[in-house]
Amino acid sequence: MKARSDKKAHNKKNISSIDYESKGLSVLYFLPLLLIASFVPLIVHARYIDLSGTTQALYWTGQRQYPDFFSYWKSRWIVVLTAIALIFYIGLYKQKKLPLKGLKQYYIPLSIYGMFVIISSVFALDIQTALWGFVDMYQGMFVLMSYVLITFLTINFVNNERDVNLFVNAFLLLMIVEGIIGVGQYFGFDFFQSKLGKILIVPANLKLGDLSFSFGSKTIYGTLFNTNFVGSFAALMLPLSIGAFMSAKTRNRKIVSGIAVLLMVFTWLGCNSRAGYMGVAVSAIIALIIFRKLIIKHRKISVLTLFILIAAFLGLNIISEGEILSRVKTLNIKQQIEDTRMSDEGRVKFEDIILGENSFSIKTNRETLNFNVDGDKLYLYDGNNEELGITSNGNEITINDSDYSGYKIIIPDNYLGIKVIAYGKTINFYLSDDGVKIIGSGGRLTEPKASPFFEPLRGLETIASNRGYEWGASIPMLKDYLIVGSGPDNFPIAFNQDDFVAKLNLISFDANIVIDKPHNMYLQIGLNTGVISLIAFLTVCIMYIIETFKVVRKFQFKTTQEIICAVCLVSIIGYLVAGFFNDAVVSVSPLFWIILGLGIGINHGDGLFRGEL
Repeated sequence: MKARSDKKAHNKKNISSIDYESKGLSVLYFLPLLLIASFVPLIVHARYIDLSGTTQALYWTGQRQYPDFFSYWKSRWIVVLTAIALIFYIGLYKQKKLPLKGLKQYYIPLSIYGMFVIISSVFALDIQTALWGFVDMYQGMFVLMSYVLITFLTINFVNNERDVNLFVNAFLLLMIVEGIIGVGQYFGFDFFQSKLGKILIVPANLKLGDLSFSFGSKTIYGTLFNTNFVGSFAALMLPLSIGAFMSAKTRNRKIVSGIAVLLMVFTWLGCNSRAGYMGVAVSAIIALIIFRKLIIKHRKISVLTLFILIAAFLGLNIISEGEILSRVKTLNIKQQIEDTRMSDEGRVKFEDIILGENSFSIKTNRETLNFNVDGDKLYLYDGNNEELGITSNGNEITINDSDYSGYKIIIPDNYLGIKVIAYGKTINFYLSDDGVKIIGSGGRLTEPKASPFFEPLRGLETIASNRGYEWGASIPMLKDYLIVGSGPDNFPIAFNQDDFVAKLNLISFDANIVIDKPHNMYLQIGLNTGVISLIAFLTVCIMYIIETFKVVRKFQFKTTQEIICAVCLVSIIGYLVAGFFNDAVVSVSPLFWIILGLGIGINHGDGLFRGEL
């Protein structure tokens, strides 16, 4: 009993020391982390990337120059700002103005994760990619190590209510700017398509043609590159916006945070991301459990809030002509599996592509089409080797037999080969000295190679927008990367891009479509930096969740720290749920790692730490 009392006394002494020192810190020292929380996700600025002579060019779309708007500069600023924050921390620690909190239970798994990020980079399939990241993503070793440091630094910078409010204010700024941009995009006014927007995101020395992004009205991509990533963003930010509103102590703060709540609700619903819907739905259940007493106590406000959410849902669903409701319905996994299997019954399925010296064949569940090249002549045969009549119109060839009406054949002018469009899917064949090859990603001459597949997902390849295939082909790869991963951002290189038959059976995909991510954060970590790093990452998250549940169970939610502590937990859980369907990306991931650090820092800061944890 005495030992426990001594421990509590020691903890109180530490808290008092932390509180005394950190209260005198200038906001300047927090600025790098605050910029990561508020400014970095908003960066949209073109960088012309030259891929010539790189490994990435061989596992990309064939482009040798690529204008990146959403990822490159975010990644560079994350590294720079993290380095500055680390320098600040080291200086403050040496001056005994900031502590090193004794949280080995977090530092050890974080260090293990970081160590295997470095090891996987050293032994990566492509070291340059491992260091700086793959095109369009840019989450190489330096960025991943920055994430680890961001969490460590936030844990140690956050020690009292003033520190918590600094981060909340940074998040509010981000939410409002991101939300305003998103509202404009949803209703057809994309700021980045305006004259001012183009001036801001395209350098004066860079000449581009008509600038347009692939998303139309009635959806939101914001500054985050993709609607799916907006879903993960909403899973993080919506709970925090509500927490900011609940903890607001002034009228102006209530107004600002209330606006942020409305914008985040709009962003969440308007992005059309089912991963975001799922993440917020699960985190809402957690929030109901945590705040149940408060909800009952303020039942009138709770009912009003519920009506506002229902009205927002119904209103946006009407505006989107039912799109939101149709997306929500697809969250019924059982129904989606049944629908997938029913739709597959009448669909053309590619079964095999066979290459020969001067011949090749395409086999589907309906027919076989054989090609034979003799000099400058092309002959076509059916499955019984009966010659098929053809009609030529310039470079285009059609087959006279109605059973083959789904095929169009083109003889290209720019290479010695044959382009076959089969049921709307394109396959490019090349006539080489070594026999017929397929032109794969990046212009590689290659042959079909089937991937090992996770059998429980067999027949469900097209489920969840083709995630069934990506997961099914990725899961068997984990056994090859138990200790050392393929390298940060090396997934597109490690993944079998030559599984042409499987790709042809996917919705709207051609044979040489590049699978550059597994659309699952956990598979992404396991394959890039190894399964051990994934276990270390999960250990940190699970420990934080368990610890915070213990902390919040006795809260009355009367202080800012108590409220933000709880909503950080809700945000983290929502993001982790969305991570089953989305990847970690440089546009959103820094926010997760900061919120994780913020949550841990609050748990072990002034006023909340409990000695029994």
